[in-house]
Amino acid sequence: MIILKQKNKLIFKILISVLIFIVLAVVVIIATTSQKSYDLNLKKDKNNDNKKQDIFESKTVEAKPSQVKANVPIFMYHFILDDYGTNWDFENFVKPSTLEEQIKYIVDNGYETIFAREVNNLQKYNKPVCLTFDDCFVYFYNNAYPLFKKYNVKATIFIITDYIGGENYLTEAQIKEMSDSGLIDVQSHTKNHLDLTSLSNEKLEEQLKASKERLEKITGKQVDTICYPYGRFNNNVISKAKELYEIGLAMDGGTLKYNSNTTNILELDRIYATRTMSLNEYKTYLNKSYVDVKW
Repeated sequence: MIILKQKNKLIFKILISVLIFIVLAVVVIIATTSQKSYDLNLKKDKNNDNKKQDIFESKTVEAKPSQVKANVPIFMYHFILDDYGTNWDFENFVKPSTLEEQIKYIVDNGYETIFAREVNNLQKYNKPVCLTFDDCFVYFYNNAYPLFKKYNVKATIFIITDYIGGENYLTEAQIKEMSDSGLIDVQSHTKNHLDLTSLSNEKLEEQLKASKERLEKITGKQVDTICYPYGRFNNNVISKAKELYEIGLAMDGGTLKYNSNTTNILELDRIYATRTMSLNEYKTYLNKSYVDVKW
């Protein structure tokens, strides 16, 4: 009888051990299967993410043309004001009504206003025209800026940074407001409006760098275009400007003849928009606008 009981206990222990083994085996199989399934799904998710990223990147990478040839009228203005007072350089004072007449003609005839820095992307346009304003006293904010908002067109203004907040000059708040509108591109006319060709390398770098840094701080946007005071530059000025800027503007030269392979982008030609320029003369420059693109 005792032997039988002992035998039953042994059988019971063996059954318990087998059962435990079976349970553990099942748990291991389930865990292994789940891990494999998780790894497979994770791999699929990663592949899908990579495919999505590839699709996103393919959409955002913009095709570049092999060749762009263009004529771009870049008009140079100074003051937008009816009364030029006793100033001898009265041609710098264009009437607000004259500017509006010009802008209205631009809009009514399908021309596209661009920022000066957009000469590197002319393939986006058919009939580009660029309106630029040097020195840019408060008269621009009072008399020109409302017209750009009214007609929804763009302009590039060149600021003398040490003049900011001074008599009859723009304030930081006005500059920021215009920049935030998306219609006015704020760029550099140096720190003090000095003849850059007469400066030492140290002073030249200060004029170029300090103005850029201050305007970027005010607007929160990149300043990549320089307008040379008095239109004066030489090889040394160009070399220094190239370290900080992508685009440079001369004072004259006529309609810009742009070639994406050969144009010196730091010496862009402009047209002097004077007080006495007739609308017909203005039109002759506009009529030269064209863009020819080869892909």
